[in-house]
Amino acid sequence: MNPINIEETKQQLGEFAKSYQRPLRGKTAILSPLRDELLELDAKGATSGEIASALSQFQITVSKDTVARFLRIEKQNERKKPVTPP
Repeated sequence: MNPINIEETKQQLGEFAKSYQRPLRGKTAILSPLRDELLELDAKGATSGEIASALSQFQITVSKDTVARFLRIEKQNERKKPVTPP
């Protein structure tokens, strides 16, 4: 049995933690790369149904409820971002 080099393990785990990104899961995973465009459509007054219909033209099939949930969560996340002073 080899002794564990705790410092090496700590360094490797730290590097892993810094580069780790949680895999996208669920119905909204496909929408994440389109976040800015979807928020822009929402800001222009497009309904969730209209956005879902537009996405279906690009072979992205999601319900209007999924679009609405995604937009609601993203808008909440925007409000939580700290404001950086100029």
